[in-house]
Parts: sequence; C-alpha cells; structure tokens
Amino acid sequence: MPVSRTGWIVLGVLALLALCSAASNEPRQKLKIAAVFGHLGRSHFYVFKPLLLELAKRGHDLTVISHFPRSEKEIAALPLSNYKDISLVDEKFNVYVNVIDLNTIDETSFHATKILEMLNMMASVTCEIGLKNPRLMEFANSGQHFDVVLTESFNTDCFMAVVHKLNAPFIQISTHQLMDWTIERMGISYEASYIPSLFSGLDRPMNFLGRTWNALTIVLTTTVYNTIFHWRDQSIAEKYYGPDIPNLKDVSRNSSLTLLNTHYSLHGAQLFPPTVVETGGMHLPKTKNPLPKDIQRFLDDAHEGVLYFSLGSMVKMSSIPEEKLNAVLNVLGSIPRKVIWKWEADLLPRKLGNVMVKKWLPQYDVLSHPNVKCYFGHGGLLGLTEGVYLGVPMILMPLYGDQLQNSMAAQVRGIAKVVRYPELNEQTLRHAVDEVFNNTSYQENAKRVSLAFRDRPVSPLDTAVWWVEYIARGNALPYLKGVGSKMPWWKRNLLDVGGFIGLVAMIFVYAIWMVADRAYKYYFSKTSGDRKQKSAKKKE
Repeated sequence: MPVSRTGWIVLGVLALLALCSAASNEPRQKLKIAAVFGHLGRSHFYVFKPLLLELAKRGHDLTVISHFPRSEKEIAALPLSNYKDISLVDEKFNVYVNVIDLNTIDETSFHATKILEMLNMMASVTCEIGLKNPRLMEFANSGQHFDVVLTESFNTDCFMAVVHKLNAPFIQISTHQLMDWTIERMGISYEASYIPSLFSGLDRPMNFLGRTWNALTIVLTTTVYNTIFHWRDQSIAEKYYGPDIPNLKDVSRNSSLTLLNTHYSLHGAQLFPPTVVETGGMHLPKTKNPLPKDIQRFLDDAHEGVLYFSLGSMVKMSSIPEEKLNAVLNVLGSIPRKVIWKWEADLLPRKLGNVMVKKWLPQYDVLSHPNVKCYFGHGGLLGLTEGVYLGVPMILMPLYGDQLQNSMAAQVRGIAKVVRYPELNEQTLRHAVDEVFNNTSYQENAKRVSLAFRDRPVSPLDTAVWWVEYIARGNALPYLKGVGSKMPWWKRNLLDVGGFIGLVAMIFVYAIWMVADRAYKYYFSKTSGDRKQKSAKKKE
C-alpha cells in the first residue's frame, strides 16, 4: 500500500523525534568523572547521589569516593557498570544517623561559636579517617586522568589535597546556602546589608543592629575558618600526602563552578557570578513510588487531613526530654487529624489512636499524598525543599546548623510557622498547629511559592548535569571566572580606593583650612594694623 505525502511527513517527524531522543540519552562525549565526598552525613550525600546516578545513566564513567557505597540491593535494582565506588567506611566510626541528642540543644545552639565548634569537630573526624584511607591514597596517587572532579563545599578544605592530586577542573557542590568563607574565596562581595549570614540567625529585613551583627559575624567566621580550620586541614593533608601539597585555600580558589542547593523562591534573590548556579531541588525524584500498603491505607482514610512529623536522619528523637515529649504527645494526640511520625522505636511511650509511628518513612512519597496538609520538621534543606516543591505548609523546629536560617526564610515567605526548640511546650506547639491548619494563608502561600520553585526552563537535576558536562568539555574555562575571583577582598571591595579618596579629601580639607586660617590671620592682622594707625592719627 503506497504511503501518502502526509504519511511520509508523519514518519519523518517521528524519525526526527526518535533521533533527538536517542541523542539526548547518548552523551556526545563519554567523560571520566571523579567524585570525592568525605563528609559522614547521609543527608548531604542524598543531595549528590541523584546527580551521580544520572551522570552514570547518561554513559559517563564515575569513580565515587564516599562513606555511602551502593548496596547490593541498589546495584541489583539499577546495575551500572560505569559507576565505581571507593568506600571510605571505617568500622571505628559510624555515619551521622540518629546521633543528635536533643538534650544538648539549647538557646546557644545557633550562636556562631557553637556552630563553628560543631563544624570543626566533624571536620577533624572526616579529614583523619578520609585522607588516611589506603584506598583513597592509592586512587589519588594513581595518576588517572579525569575530565572533571566533583567535591563538597562545606566545613573543610582537606580533600582539596586529593583534588590537587587529580589535577583536573573541579566543581564544588554546596548542600546549603554558601558559607561565609566560601563567598570570600569565590570573589563575591558579601551583601551583608540584606543577606543574613548562615551563622547570624537573623531574619529579613535586618535593622541597623542586625546589619552590624551580621557584618561582625561574617568577619568572625571567615577569620576562624581561614586560621584554625585551615591550619588543621593543611597539617592533616601534609601528614598523609607530603609537605609539597600546596596551600589548600589556593587550591579551593581554583574551583571552576559551584552548584548551590538553594533557590531564590525560598532564600531570596542574590547576585551570583556565572560560576555559581542554583540547583536547589536536584535531589527530588522524577517519579513518586508506591507507598507501603499500611501507610497508603492510613493516609487514604485521613479525609480530615494529616500531619507528617519527622526531624530528619541525624536526630535521635527518643532522646527528647520527657517534659517536651509529653507536650508533643498531648498536642498531637488531641488534634482532630491523623499524624504519621518517624520514631526510632516500634511504639510511642503512650498509645495515641490518631498516630502511626514508623522507624523509617519514604518522606517524599508521604508528603506527595493529597491528604498531607502539614509537615512538622526541623528545617533541614532536603525536607524543606520537598515541602516547598509539593506546596505543603510547615511547622519548623530548627535544631542545629543551617536549619534556623532555612526556617526563617520559609517563615518570611508565609509558608511556615517557626517554633524554637527551647520554647517548645504544649502552648507554643498547639498555637503553631492551629495556625498552619486553620489559617488559609499558609496553604495559599505554599502553593504560590511551589509554582515559583517549579517554574524553570529545565529541572534542577538536568541543569546540574548540563553544567558538569559543560565544565568537563573545558571550552569555557578560560572565560568563566571573573577577575574579581583573583583579587584580595580589600581590593575587590574598593577599600584601597575608599582609603585613597578619604586621604585626598582630608588633605583637601586641610589645605582649605590652612588657606582660610592664613587668610583670616592676614585679614585680622591687617585690620588690626589699620585700626592702630587710625587710632594713632586721632591721638595726633
């Protein structure tokens, strides 16, 4: 049967689409990628993992160094021969799961010095167990060629020793808003007047005292990191990789790009150079998985709405003081809604008819259920991002790290009610629950922010993949970074120019003053002399 002209056109279009589809699935250039992630926090690695898997699925060869190698179950579900793990797992140290004791959380938890102390402690452990790992040392000294290296921007530069050894363009990935010291190293001028430091604990907009505190906090944290943290990192790196390791701060400055796990719809607009790309939400799955049958049934039957309660993977919820636990039980057990709660034990200390507890919950899939009307979390950026993406209003109880800044950003957007953990009691929690469930503005704002978060040219994951491939191709490397990234902070912020102008202005004012003083003296002396002459003539 002959094919009509229209038929040929349709076949041609289908063939073109097939070719485009095949081209999108096949990388133009097969890349060799190394990924060095030494931090023990599982939640951090959950940000990187979807990117690594997607790069491998697109045909690139990956060597991934981390504490989270793929399990046999994961490999069986998604066999990727081009994804190779180098495990940093050390039997003497556990990854950071259920390690935060709620008895240690108090009003000082978000003071800059307390956060720095926590970051320094974690970095010390991470650097020692990571850099001395024989598998990592063998890999770093193997002389293998890589097109690009991925690593984390967080609380230490010690793994810059490995990055230096690999001698390839590298990309840093930040799982949170940029640290103060990272901003300085990237050659970005910190807008301390309207962007709160991750360590300052300030809301937006800031008043005069807030801006002053913010500026002082930035100076303090950057100075501590560039001295105490840096000395430790450099010492450990030289201990295991030799004294010829260059200054790790200088290595870090050579980063080609930073992928940032934020989005302006939540954290606010900020001026970034081309070397900083916001990819907040790249950990979000492309599809929703079926829920376990008991959870599905529990949520389906909750027509009055569900509160989902989880404080993340690091918090040991069972360590909550009895007084605060009773307050939580009293409130959640008395609301006319169902509650699904991530709790480490099989049962709560007190049975509540409207509450289901599980040691582990598929968070994104639970939050995706239409009957979930409130997310009670701690402000960690993964869960917070999922809540924003799905348009779920929140109650946020920040506990450590960047959680306070994330929570306050959500509160400013009108999508969350913040309850400070030291202030957690039956009254404050009940007020927060009533607000989020009964004040319709939270639901309306959550939908608006969700639309803004979702509305992008391509998905965050595809954006991250494109930039990794772009840097690996190397065409833009000579042009991507601005001159400011190589300038010292005082020159970049025109302090030398300001000082020069101030000095010239002082000299100019001084010169005017001198001229005026001499003119005045001259005029006064002449006037005085004329008076004396006139007085003498009168006497004559």
